[in-house]
Amino acid sequence: FTVFKQVAVFPIFRGKELIGSFILGVEEDDISSTLFQAFQHIWQEVGNVLHHLPLYKEDIAFLKQLLAGRIAFGLMVGKSRAMQAVYELVEDVAKTDATVLIQGETGTGKELLAITIHQKSHRKNGPFVVAHCSAYPQTLIESELFGHEKGAFTGAIRQKRGRFELAHKGTLFLDEIGEIPKSTQVLLLRVIETGEFERIGGERTIKADVRIIAATNKDLRKEVEKGHFRQDLYFRLNVVTINLPPLRERREDIPLLCQHFLHQLQEKTGKVVKDVSPEVMDVFMRYFWPGNVRELKSVLERAFILTKEHVIQLNDLPPELLTFTQQDKDQKEIPSNSLPKLSLIEHEKELILKALKETGWNKREAAQRLGISRATLYNKMKKYGL
Repeated sequence: FTVFKQVAVFPIFRGKELIGSFILGVEEDDISSTLFQAFQHIWQEVGNVLHHLPLYKEDIAFLKQLLAGRIAFGLMVGKSRAMQAVYELVEDVAKTDATVLIQGETGTGKELLAITIHQKSHRKNGPFVVAHCSAYPQTLIESELFGHEKGAFTGAIRQKRGRFELAHKGTLFLDEIGEIPKSTQVLLLRVIETGEFERIGGERTIKADVRIIAATNKDLRKEVEKGHFRQDLYFRLNVVTINLPPLRERREDIPLLCQHFLHQLQEKTGKVVKDVSPEVMDVFMRYFWPGNVRELKSVLERAFILTKEHVIQLNDLPPELLTFTQQDKDQKEIPSNSLPKLSLIEHEKELILKALKETGWNKREAAQRLGISRATLYNKMKKYGL
């Protein structure tokens, strides 16, 4: 039996919850303030570790799930057949220096896919440079891409290196390439074919060893037909085309994406929000997602900030999202006898025809978009007389 002259009690909290305490007994007459502060700091840290323990456990479980099956590839997340087809194509193209054209709606993750291709290529230790073609005024886009010499034009107070120079020995990602004016397309074609260019106002020819990855949310084939895009440049860019599916065509990836984004937010903020409620997931699975993955991430981030629970609830979602899905639900409740009937065979034929038209009857791309093999596509085309 020991008699202590001084006793200090240090509470241990997990978040705001008191889960225990540490009792320090001292036989001396006094506890020094330094010793007291040291122990107080130690048990605050213990509380922090215990507070984040559920998050760490979920991170480990999520990583195990990643290893169990290819549900992620580089920076891309998804286990749907459409995304598996994208992963397989990236595996093949990343090993080469072939020019890649990424097509997809806004918010599908085209830049993330470009980074993934770069990271899996032999250029991964070189620079990855982004040129947002739609963000530059037409008067400055050539300067942004190729650079300029001092005094080349009003305001050129110093020499500037362009994106091609900055990307030497690496990858240049030309985002929204369909926005480049035709006058600049001629210069771009030359660089792609020869690797050579001059800065604006310069006379020295510069060589750049650059791998080009371009992206667009436009149908460049139609832009060529309209005369808005050079056909020869389109052919140079279209060596390998990767079509990123919109989120509404890969809804089975939504739960996985939710888990992925929640883990990112938890790691960034320390706030523990484990999941979304079944009611929220039902809304997510029915919503059209015009902004695709970017919109889903934004909605989750808003809900993550606002929620007071460990699970995101319906009242944490934006009102417009709930309104849209309620209207969609009401439309689905219209009596079936008032709707035109469409057989499963007719529906399948329409889907195949739509994919073929959108890819310019490129059977390989159409098969990838549909998530089927080319052999299966050929058989179905023959079956439906397409």
